[in-house]
Amino acid sequence: AQALFSSIPKTYTAMATALAGAGSPMERAMRLSAHITAAAEQPYVVTLIGGGNSGHVCAGLIHGNTNGRVRCQLLTSVPEQWSLEPTVSFPNGAVQTGKIHKISADPAELIPESDLVLWTGPVNATKAVFENLRKHLDPKRTAVGTIFAQGLVHVLATQIFGPDVRFFALRNIPWLCRLTAKGSAAAIVGPKSTIEVAMVNLDEAWMKTNLEPLFVVEKGTGVYEPTMTPMPDFCPIVFNPANQIIHPARYWGMFRKYTGEGLKGADAPGEWLYRGMDEIAGAMLEALDDELQQLKDAYYSVTKAEGCKAVIPLRDRLAIQYADQIEDYSTLAKMVGTNKAYSMAKTPVVTKDGGVHPAVNHRVVVDDIGWGLCVLLSIAHRLEAEQIKVPMTVTKMMIEWFQGIMGKEFLVNGRLTGKDCSELVLVSPSDPIGYAATIVPRGDGTWLGSAEELAYEERYGNP
Repeated sequence: AQALFSSIPKTYTAMATALAGAGSPMERAMRLSAHITAAAEQPYVVTLIGGGNSGHVCAGLIHGNTNGRVRCQLLTSVPEQWSLEPTVSFPNGAVQTGKIHKISADPAELIPESDLVLWTGPVNATKAVFENLRKHLDPKRTAVGTIFAQGLVHVLATQIFGPDVRFFALRNIPWLCRLTAKGSAAAIVGPKSTIEVAMVNLDEAWMKTNLEPLFVVEKGTGVYEPTMTPMPDFCPIVFNPANQIIHPARYWGMFRKYTGEGLKGADAPGEWLYRGMDEIAGAMLEALDDELQQLKDAYYSVTKAEGCKAVIPLRDRLAIQYADQIEDYSTLAKMVGTNKAYSMAKTPVVTKDGGVHPAVNHRVVVDDIGWGLCVLLSIAHRLEAEQIKVPMTVTKMMIEWFQGIMGKEFLVNGRLTGKDCSELVLVSPSDPIGYAATIVPRGDGTWLGSAEELAYEERYGNP
């Protein structure tokens, strides 16, 4: 693989200058900036890692949201493709212009001086990104987080950065958004009113002061949103009834007739990932959600982890989160298939030799099997040591089907003992039972380009 870091780092620097004769800052900007506790001579430094949809939005929001008191930096494999003043547009037509102080492909230039580092790319690349950041980052100084989390991301963070890591993970991306011009523009399609956050060695005061203001879209909505709410543990992320069950059910439904030969005609999947979800896939989604809910309930019975109470059935979550955007509530398949918030996501496929094949390296597959369903099954296996058995029949079936088209080996004779499990972060039978909820102690340079490339796609956030 080609090395990312060259001997001469690619860096762009933009020095902030005062505008002569400028009047008082806008009231809203002042209210936002008041949250940020950083002296003028020592600005609070936030470094974004990766430039997918959400990374572009963050780059456009941070400067204006904090009245310039937060210095935004960007670590990317393609600094030459970025503008120092990216924009983000809102549904009402308003546009906010950001300011990036420094852009580089070299973490040594950005990470040591950062107060907060935010990974904005796909779940499956998080491990490689964290491993390559480790030697540049002081976990006691710099908070590390992900804009979207799945699986045992908190376990991964402590394994790599140590038990003193100041870590946070957002349960959901703060807005529905899309990239409109690579390196220079993004659009917020719809904001979310609240976002839940799980943290390690951080508290609510830190979250409200240093994290929440970064994502607010008040200029576009007239409302200070999204606000952030701390979660008691990581269970709402680990057991989240979202991508990790929606994508396997839907993608399996689209390719269930696939035998290695490209699908053609009526058997080929449609252009849109969620639109028109059929009832066969919907039934599988119902079954996956039922297994997830049983697993969550069993985990709570043993651990009493409070976060489990926030994990509600998928049907209920969709009705609450997308109440005014779902046209048909008659079945779960119809709820997903008629959700306007999901309507513009395209189906990832590979077209060759006149047929359509599954995109087995796409995050819809890689994220939600190895870092979703496999994690859930590993928790079920751990519960067996507590004499609690949870039926995971459909979960196992999905893992087996997907590992076949992926060319991977996770599940062998019903157990997670396959050779490719070493790539993942799973709960082992000997791990503390509380592992899924909180931190319980236990014993080359293409990483950024490869990880970041996965973040560039036409998508609107996590469903």
